[in-house]
Amino acid sequence: MPHKLPSQPVHIEGETILHQAGEEEHYRFSAVGQLVQLGTTVYLRFNEDNEEAVPVTYKIDGPNSLRISRRGESQLTLQLIAGQRTQNVDVTPYGKLQIAAEATAVETEFDLADLRGTVSADYRIFTDDEEVGNHQIRLQFYR
Repeated sequence: MPHKLPSQPVHIEGETILHQAGEEEHYRFSAVGQLVQLGTTVYLRFNEDNEEAVPVTYKIDGPNSLRISRRGESQLTLQLIAGQRTQNVDVTPYGKLQIAAEATAVETEFDLADLRGTVSADYRIFTDDEEVGNHQIRLQFYR
């Protein structure tokens, strides 16, 4: 039976940097979320508060593998694996959009005994083999 750590409250601070259409945008956020461990997989769940609360889950599958799910107006799940291009779907109010994500770096480090860690990912987004954005995520969580 896989080891399961009960849901633990954690503070989450993060920054996303987007490079799109020749412009750079920075988004910073701070949230109280939940950390859950199931076997070797760690989940971070929190709400991003832009104009409305958007549920976000980071599923950490290993030191170089991350799945990010956002459930707002659109429903996006991105699989990021360092050095690989993955196929993903963004379900928008206007239909499904096929996108590819190419991660140049994915790094995760955590100490579950102290409930702290970091997640970082650098990746590019493509539609129809055309790059539409370059993204960087930096996130830290702590007790």
